[in-house]
Amino acid sequence: MPNQQVGNEFIVRTTRPALLSPITAPAPLPALPGPASFDVSDIDSERPPKPSFWSQLLDTLHRHSLVVFALSFLLLSTAGIEVGGAYWRAHELAVKTTLPAIHHSGSGLNLTLPAKDLDTKLQPITSQPATLTVGDKAIIISPDTIKSWLHITVDNDKGEAYLHVTAATIAASVTKLAEAQTRPATNQVTTVHDGISSVIAAGRNGTQLVDPSDLQAQALTAAKNLLSGGGLHFSTQTKTLPYQSVTPAAFTKLVEVNVVTKQMYLYDNGNLIRQYPISAGAPATPTPIGQFKTYQKFAVQDMRGFNTNGTKYFQPHVRWINYFLPGGYAIHGNYWRPTSWFGVRNSSHGCVSLPDAEAEWVYNWMPVGTTVITHT
Repeated sequence: MPNQQVGNEFIVRTTRPALLSPITAPAPLPALPGPASFDVSDIDSERPPKPSFWSQLLDTLHRHSLVVFALSFLLLSTAGIEVGGAYWRAHELAVKTTLPAIHHSGSGLNLTLPAKDLDTKLQPITSQPATLTVGDKAIIISPDTIKSWLHITVDNDKGEAYLHVTAATIAASVTKLAEAQTRPATNQVTTVHDGISSVIAAGRNGTQLVDPSDLQAQALTAAKNLLSGGGLHFSTQTKTLPYQSVTPAAFTKLVEVNVVTKQMYLYDNGNLIRQYPISAGAPATPTPIGQFKTYQKFAVQDMRGFNTNGTKYFQPHVRWINYFLPGGYAIHGNYWRPTSWFGVRNSSHGCVSLPDAEAEWVYNWMPVGTTVITHT
């Protein structure tokens, strides 16, 4: 009987049955002259065929399937570890290349510290005393400005923070603060009316930095000491920037308002093109005197404010408005006064007004940024 398969780890085997010959009665043996002979081909034909190489391989793998499974798992695990290691090496390299180059730790231009200590470390750095002296004027540099000088990077994977300082950043910031303490020169403006030359805007000298590059050298020193929190000081000298004496030809467009004669003059590239009678501010609410630029325009607007006695006024639908000074000072149309007032009486709350038809022409002619000079 053939053996039966038991479980998955055994091979089904069968035993080849013995070759049987028909049973016959023995025949008498003839007399043999010599030893008996055998037919070898008959014996070989009864042997089972030799299995092929692939059959033997499959048979071996089947009989040793546990070993094969273990080897396969080991190979796959090794390959997975190698691939995963390559990925994390590449990831770590990518993170490193995005971080600033940190050359020093604890002082100087760079600082590496635990991320959890970042806020604690920043406090004495940004709040350290820092001043800038421009000419004879000293100003305090704010903590926010100092913080803007720091390039801060946090590596959450490593739990580290990096502070990096560049002298160029400090120099640009301090130079901007210093230039804000200077002022441009205001040119003196002279016009001619009826053959008489008059100064309609007084000149004023300005100031400028003597040598802005000296702040760059100071910024380099500050960059080396910034992280120590010991205090910083910058200084630079100024010099006078003289004003020039010019005529209306120095302006593309110029509006001149004489509040005494109550006249407006419009210049285009130095040429007087229009002259209008106006009504300026009343004695109790005078029109500011000086050199200004228009900064906002409205075709129509309701105007509100206070009279000198504290009562409120409301003027609806005022047309052709050109604001030249914050606080409500503008050149605009005036429909509520008779034409006989213009050129004769100053009656406004400080604005310069003229009849609507003329105000519309002025409104369309003068863009935002036009220079307005009011004078006595």
